[in-house]
Amino acid sequence: MNSVAIIGKLREKIDGIYRFFEYELPHLKEPENGETRIVIKYWTNLPDSRLLVLENNLRVALHGHLDAHEKFGTILVVDDYQLLR
Repeated sequence: MNSVAIIGKLREKIDGIYRFFEYELPHLKEPENGETRIVIKYWTNLPDSRLLVLENNLRVALHGHLDAHEKFGTILVVDDYQLLR
């Protein structure tokens, strides 16, 4: 299994399980493809989980693993998170 630790901001919800996450790049240059978002979900798979009820634009550190999804492609399944100030 793979393991991911990433910092970024929570973005809009897609539905009761999934939402977008905008991650920070490790350099100051603009990304060439312009896309720095990935779809995330909380490991419990329950609607309106703790991760989904948080407001948009909160800066968080996420820890989880990558998974494949039919509709979204590669997603991040979040095992743990921490709010950053």
